[in-house]
Formats: sequence, C-alpha cells, structure tokens
Amino acid sequence: MFYKVIMLTGLIGLNSFGSVGQAKKVYDSRLSLTKKYRAMVIELVDAGLHFSAVPWMKEYLTRSKSSFDTKLEKAFEEMVAVVGPRQFETLPLRYLRRKNSNSLYYVIAKKKMRTGDIRNAANYADRVNSNHPISPFASNLLAAANSNIGKYSTALSNFKECQRLSESMMTKTDSQLVRGQLEVNRDYCLLGEARTLFAMKDYKKAELRYLDIPKSSPIWPEVLFEEAWTSYYLNNYNRTLGKLVTYKAPVFDYVFNPEIETLRALSYLKMCLYNDAKQISDNFYRKYLQPARKLRLYLKRNKSNYNRYYRMMADFEKMNKADSKLLGTLLKSVEREGAYKEIRESLISAAKELDKVKSLRRSSFKRALGNNLNEVIQSQKKLMGAYVRSRLVGKYADLYRAFEGMSYIKLEVLEQRKARLYRFDSDKGKRGDIKYIDRNEKQYFWNFNGEFWADELGDYVFALGSEC
Repeated sequence: MFYKVIMLTGLIGLNSFGSVGQAKKVYDSRLSLTKKYRAMVIELVDAGLHFSAVPWMKEYLTRSKSSFDTKLEKAFEEMVAVVGPRQFETLPLRYLRRKNSNSLYYVIAKKKMRTGDIRNAANYADRVNSNHPISPFASNLLAAANSNIGKYSTALSNFKECQRLSESMMTKTDSQLVRGQLEVNRDYCLLGEARTLFAMKDYKKAELRYLDIPKSSPIWPEVLFEEAWTSYYLNNYNRTLGKLVTYKAPVFDYVFNPEIETLRALSYLKMCLYNDAKQISDNFYRKYLQPARKLRLYLKRNKSNYNRYYRMMADFEKMNKADSKLLGTLLKSVEREGAYKEIRESLISAAKELDKVKSLRRSSFKRALGNNLNEVIQSQKKLMGAYVRSRLVGKYADLYRAFEGMSYIKLEVLEQRKARLYRFDSDKGKRGDIKYIDRNEKQYFWNFNGEFWADELGDYVFALGSEC
C-alpha cells in the first residue's frame, strides 16, 4: 500500500512530447482498437492523465495477447503507481497473466493473497525483479505468504531481505515522503519477522524483535497488542496487563480490538484474580452486546450495497458522526488504515483530474475522457464501500470471537470460585509488589528525569502477585 510515490521516483520519464493533443489524434485515427488503446494510454500517462487512461488500459489487457513493449511497460508501471493496483485487481486472472510485467506480478500476487491462494501469491511476488522500485513491497508480500504457509525459515530470510531493500532505497532518495514510506515498509517487515518467530513458538526471540520496532513508527500501536500476547505465552502476565493498559491513553482512542479485553481477562484468570477477570467480562457484555447485535443486523440488511457503505463513510468523515458509538469507533479505526487512505487518495485524485478534463475544448475525445473518469470514480467509490464493509464484517467477527472468549472466562471463573470455596481459601491480601516484575535486557525502569510523558507508553507493567 505504500509503494506509489516510490515507484514514480524510480521510473524514467516517457516521451516528453506526449500530450493530450497527440492522444486526441490517436483517438480520431483509423487504427485498430488495440493499437489505439496502447497509444492513447502512453500519451495520456505522459500528459499526467493517469485515471483517464485506466479504462483503455483495461480494454487493452482484455483484448491484446502481446507482451508489453518498453513504452507501454513504463506507462503501465507509472499508472499503477499513481492509481493503485486495486483498479486492475478486479480484472479476471486470465487477462492479467498474459503479460510479463513486474507491476502485473505484484497486482496478481495481491489478488491471490486476498482470495487465500497463498502459494500462488508467493510465486508471483517472487517474480518481481529485485532492482524494481516495487521490490521492497513485493518482498514483504512474499515473506508474509511464506510465513502463512508455514515456511518459516524462508519467511525470516524474506523479511530480512525486505528490510535490506527498504533501507537500500532510503539511501537513494531525497524525498522525505518516499523515505517515510520505505521506513514503514521496513517496520512491517520487522514486525513480520517477530510474528514468524512467534508462530515458531520462539517467544523469547519474538519479544526482543518486537521491541526493535520504534515507538515513532505508525505501526507501533498494533505491535503493542502482539507484544502483550508474547508476554502472556512467557507467563509474564503482569507485563501483558501493562502493555494492554496503554490502550487507555487518549492518543489510542481510534484503536478497536475487542481481543484486548479478552487478553486482559485471561491474564487475570491465569493469576487466579477471579474478581478482576469477571468484572472485565461483565463490563464487556454490558458495553458491546446490544451494539454488536445492531451492527450484525445492519450488515445483513446491506450485504452488497457498497454505495451505502461509501456514503456512510463519506458522511462520517464530513460530520464525525455515526448511528451508534460502536459504529463511530469502528469507522474511526478504518479511517486510520493505510489501505483505506490509499483508496481515498486515489478517489480524490481522480476527481481532481476530472476537473482538468472539463477545461478542455469540447469534442468527442473530451466526452470519452469524461466517461472514462466517471467510470473510474464510480469504481473507486465501489472499492471504498467494499473495503469499509469488509472491515466492518471483520471487526464484527472479532467481537463474536471475543464474546466466545468471555463466555469461557465466565464459566472458568465460576468453576474456580466454587473450587476455592470448597478449599476454604481466603484472599492473599497485598496485591502489588516490585518483586513480581520480570524484565529482559531491553526492558527497564523509568526514573522520569527529563523524559516526555509519551515515552513511557508501552512500558507499563503491573506488579500483582498470583493468587493461585
């Protein structure tokens, strides 16, 4: 999702004489449709009208069986860099597979990854040339695919290569924006490395790798939760609770992850602090049960009405209001996601391009460009609506799983309380003591001399003694 500007900086400019006027001449000519589409795409991309060229590029992909020539390959790469790959992911694979193109390999890999065809996603991502500007992102996708299918050693190697490629390209650009995108990709690959170590059940190494991700990284809020799970599997429940309490900070009000509460309750349960576990479970049901039912009903009533989801998101961004508090939290969370930002940015860019086209002299070519842009804008709105729905469905699924987890916790608390009653156990008294805190070489105590208040986020740790 972060490769757009990077690709542009790595591409060599096309024919400097390309222009809208030359594209119009091609449009009015008697060339075959396939040749027209090819020529018009090249000229429009050179003129900076990338979105206008999308429908004709799609037509070319469906009609032509020939490989890309050098000019068309460069034009297509620049188009994908500006427009994004999603417009082309909607095409059937039989058309996408016809061409030898690094950009198309990446498009196919992403499409395969979304449909769950992980092995083929890895195969196509592996075809991207390591010298291509898109290679750090393809390497990230390749590593994630290999990790998902259990090829952990290969995945770790891929993630390290992704970090190397990202850092290498950082040294070749003066753009702060490009550098920032590469840093985020590098951090995601570092996160992927930690996740793979976690999947291998090497929790000690995973914990240390998670701690290598800087707090300044945009991905750090999601890292914190995974760190908490790692501490849990290391039986360090106090540190798990400390990590999770960080999400109560106002700067994280956009984060929605019901599993945070499940993990909190499980940690208390593991320490036999049954009152705390039950209180979290009760509060969770009280807060989310009815809103979750309403969300489920809304999703059932608007299954594939993507325009409805687009309008809902657009209205939320404009007025910062939603039909319920839960829906507002969910939309705020979606709004911060990189994939959503990419779709939204492309939609805004397409609308601006339409304004440029409206300034052209009246002609059948101008009407054709307008029709192309309207088609792209409607398609982009549908993509946005589909993305919002898919994320809401995913978040409802998270809630459903959390309710299942809380039900188990309720039953377990009831059983353990009953057993404690029969044993005539009593409360242990003192709850907190520094002696209960475990640390590794990358964790330390704060002395608060000159530190910024936000520096301590993620470093909290409870000091509760187990009552088991």
